Amino acid sequence: MKCPPILASEELRLEALSAYGLSEDQALPDLDPVVRIAARVLDMPVAAVNMIASDHVFLAASTGLDDVDVDLRREVSFCAHAIAQSGLMVVPDATLDERFHDNPLVSGPAGIRFYAGIPLFSPQGHAVGALCVIDRKPRAHFTRDEQARLRDLAQMAADRLELRRVEFSTQSAEHEDDKPAFQPSPAVDRLNDEDELHRLANTDILTGLANRLSFYRRVESNLARGSRAAIVLVDLDGFKDVNNALGHVAGDRLLCEVGRRLKNVVGAVGTVARIGGDEFAILLSDPPSHEHATRVARAAIASIDAPVIVDGDEVRIAASCGVAFAPFHAREAFELVSNADLALVKAKSLGRGQSFVFVPELRTEVVARRLNLVELDRAVSDSEFVLLYQPQIRLSDGTLTGAEALIRWRHPQRGVLSPAAFLPALESGPLAATVGTWVLDQACAQAALWRRWGAEHFRMGVNLFSAQLHVGDLAGEVLSTLERHGLPPEALEIEITEHTAFDDDQHALEALQRLRQSGVGIAFDDFGTGYASLSSLKRYPITRLKIDRSFVHGMLDANQDASVVRAILGMADSFRVQTIAEGVENEKQRDALTDLGCEEGQGYLFGRPLSASKFAGIFGIAPPLPLSQDRLYAEADNANPS
Repeated sequence: MKCPPILASEELRLEALSAYGLSEDQALPDLDPVVRIAARVLDMPVAAVNMIASDHVFLAASTGLDDVDVDLRREVSFCAHAIAQSGLMVVPDATLDERFHDNPLVSGPAGIRFYAGIPLFSPQGHAVGALCVIDRKPRAHFTRDEQARLRDLAQMAADRLELRRVEFSTQSAEHEDDKPAFQPSPAVDRLNDEDELHRLANTDILTGLANRLSFYRRVESNLARGSRAAIVLVDLDGFKDVNNALGHVAGDRLLCEVGRRLKNVVGAVGTVARIGGDEFAILLSDPPSHEHATRVARAAIASIDAPVIVDGDEVRIAASCGVAFAPFHAREAFELVSNADLALVKAKSLGRGQSFVFVPELRTEVVARRLNLVELDRAVSDSEFVLLYQPQIRLSDGTLTGAEALIRWRHPQRGVLSPAAFLPALESGPLAATVGTWVLDQACAQAALWRRWGAEHFRMGVNLFSAQLHVGDLAGEVLSTLERHGLPPEALEIEITEHTAFDDDQHALEALQRLRQSGVGIAFDDFGTGYASLSSLKRYPITRLKIDRSFVHGMLDANQDASVVRAILGMADSFRVQTIAEGVENEKQRDALTDLGCEEGQGYLFGRPLSASKFAGIFGIAPPLPLSQDRLYAEADNANPS
């Protein structure tokens, strides 16, 4: 067993803990809803808020521990490890973790197998405790959605602890000796005023709106009365760009203006709060109808959409809204806000300036994604993924130039699944980088084999997951893969989406620049469908634009689609990058693209995605693979294209 570390700031940390006036025999009822919601929302048998003293742990709140004699020594505490790091600590299986495999909490009656905990910080930044969820079964995955819920609940717990600290400070001040040990300054004297303390504890200092803690309390109070309520969550689209372009002072002024506009929209019949950096929330008590709340959401979007003058600059941003109603969607504050947040995520997926009302299917989708991740873990371990290859053709003479590697899932019960059935869960989960590495390795191995068999100028296109771009050493991984398979850099083309470029990640940009300098091609996939086309072409080392299939399909019948295709080809010519059109299905589309100057095409006209065996046979690259391996891919040939 590995004992938890003692922090360098331990003395200051314990001093910060003492400011809450807590003891091991004193629970905090205000924290009970937090742990109950954590257990229910995250489907865990145990949840707790643990405060970490010098040599022991005491429970400020817990659920699921009534029948367990818990060892509260600090030296065995999981939470004592959690407070030593700044973010979330997840232990999928404690029996496999060298820190905990022989811990009494693992081997003893408590039987801990899974643990997830996040520190709770004092206003000075000292970790005084942790919110945790525990299971007596191992869990291979703790999804991003679940991590976000735990972080939200931790913020809620920290807010309630802060209110406890303020109340204890006030009580202590009232019982001090008449003769103070020091002469307080006017500022300290003002802070000791009860009204001022209450205001600071409940108000967002920047905007003057209610803060997160106050908002949750008002929602809880509303629901406790059995009243109807509506929650409208508002998230700003493009605020980060304003901060980057004009500075944080301008960003702060913009936030204040947004708060003022939202108050004008809501009037005296609701509460407006700022609950995060660029996140706002509206509470409507006893709204006359659901339609009234949706009208408020639309009015909020319209109000924010109007231009704002900041230091002489006209600034325009958009907003998205998620709406949830009580008691129809939830009867507890956190669950109601959580449902509104799911609706907000859905609204943002529909585009800028949208609103969406929560439906139970959104929660079902979260559960489905969680189950999908379990199956995806099995798919990786049991090698259920396969690659198909779709040919890419030079339009001028029909010559094969390369292929795009496309992933499929040979599911043991559901058959071969197209990417639409599993990529969203895979991309947002912890396995994305692992699967991406496998795809890169397999595709490069296949390309190297085909080039050795006579396809000397063959180029392989490989799609990257976002996780590969934003973590680790992508350039080093790609270059070592090429070297391992003896494949020259120009034989590989990395495909990224406009969304990746729109993230404006310097780490990703530097990795792509290094790859391009080494000779690897960089293609923009689905070009023309995102927001960042022109700026991305200037910043990113692009060598090829892939015209999205939606424009190719409509170019012969719709002037707008034809105009987009011409514009993309014009940009490519100006930036001296190559082009390939996706979704080419007939000769008329091919001829039109050729006349406009598009160099390459990809689509059903030239070939569906094929197994390596059939691809090689059709294009005369090499003899087919052994029969056993050909059978392995045969079913995948009929899967839908990506």
